Amino acid sequence: MKNPEMKKHILLFIVPLFFIGCSGASKFYSLNETKEFIDAKFQDTLFAHAHWGVLIESLTTGDIWYEQNMDKMFMPASNEKIPTAATALTTLGPDFVFTTSLSYKGEILDSVLYGDLIVNGIGDPTFYTRFFNDPRDPFFSWTDTLLKLGIKKIDGNIIGDDSAFDDNGYGNGWSHDGLDSWYSAESGALQFNENYVDLQIIPPTRIEDSVKIIPNIESNYFSRINKTTISDTGRTRVSINRPFGTNNIIVSGVVIAGSKAFERTPSISNPTLFYTTVLKETLIDKGILVTGEAIDCDDIENWELDYTNSEPILLHYSPPLNEILKGLMKRSQNMYAETMVKTMGWHESGIGSFREGKKVVEKVLKDFGIEPNTYAYRDGSGLSRYNYISPHQIVKILKGMRNSKYWDTWKEILPIAGVDGTLRRRMKGTKAEGNVIAKTGTISNVRGLSGYLTTSDGEEIVFSFLINGHLRSSKDTETITDSVLSIIAEYPMNERK
Repeated sequence: MKNPEMKKHILLFIVPLFFIGCSGASKFYSLNETKEFIDAKFQDTLFAHAHWGVLIESLTTGDIWYEQNMDKMFMPASNEKIPTAATALTTLGPDFVFTTSLSYKGEILDSVLYGDLIVNGIGDPTFYTRFFNDPRDPFFSWTDTLLKLGIKKIDGNIIGDDSAFDDNGYGNGWSHDGLDSWYSAESGALQFNENYVDLQIIPPTRIEDSVKIIPNIESNYFSRINKTTISDTGRTRVSINRPFGTNNIIVSGVVIAGSKAFERTPSISNPTLFYTTVLKETLIDKGILVTGEAIDCDDIENWELDYTNSEPILLHYSPPLNEILKGLMKRSQNMYAETMVKTMGWHESGIGSFREGKKVVEKVLKDFGIEPNTYAYRDGSGLSRYNYISPHQIVKILKGMRNSKYWDTWKEILPIAGVDGTLRRRMKGTKAEGNVIAKTGTISNVRGLSGYLTTSDGEEIVFSFLINGHLRSSKDTETITDSVLSIIAEYPMNERK
């Protein structure tokens, strides 16, 4: 006997598509019928155990097309990046750049720097292949500058001054069992290779050989421990583990001989020391002898950079903020989001901490009509399960950005359905493709999607979909949300009844 609930689910999916899929059919249903189709989607019995929060509102008319629990609190997952990025763009501006200074303490005599080389940062996250051919490209340029100054030896240490930010690199409430993954990389005032390592794992062609593990950056700062076994049957199953507080990357599991190469990306502990270690190694590789150590300034008692007792060498400028925010929002880069919060705190108060950055977020959200203490902002990225916000509040932020002078930049940093970012594979072949611009959100049992789209005759729509406590697959939630957006994208405003 067929399951009646499953049959109902299939019908709820097919009926709206019947109206949409037929050429010209969108002209035969009213707004009320459209709302009924949308409601049917969000009442799907496959999600009877879960909690939906939904608000769909017309920016053109101000009408609410549909709402369900719009003022209730939900964990937003990476929809938390919406208030973070909106505040960063509003307070720092699209042309803001991160500066990194290189200086020295001591004296230069006969091609030798007798003293320490000091690098001071304020969170530049761009030393990575997203912005350079090689993450070390800035280091190569700095080395050339030192060589032009006649420096061939540094008789001292390479010191990383990360004092612009506090030393709490993780967000409040992050799950401990994910801290060795790229998406949980620590944030800091000095950041290199997005504070992780891209490992290319190359299976052998023969069962007698071993796996090759090739990092995108070679460095003595981390070690690779290969515990894989080779098989000629079954499928590849590999796990990456980096014990907390170490940089021993353990690769284990079964690899099938002759299978395709793949990539895994573990995070690295202590970004500042990673940064200074690779900088020292780069200097040596390019011909500058370094006798001292790579050091995190936190390991120097009572450290404070004395600008009256140090000599500047150069200033390095990052790409502008609007380009950095594309990585934050389109790829949903958590480390970028945490960096933004601390950067805003540093920019406004001189203290690069989450606490100070949160004050800036609260001020901007209040300007959007969202009072403090009516939501829980516990990290900048959405990894924390302590975050809570309502669909209505997210829509207020989205409306605020639609009406801001930064709208053109804001819409450019959001993922586009069927085109790029975390939406590149979704809604293809529908009217929503290339139309919906929205931020996704995913953590275990939580999904989010909030953004904008335009109906077939030009009506602008803003929406927020949040679901908590679901036990279905991510694909199942996408079936609901994406089909709703496809329905809305087909709707002609001038055919309302």
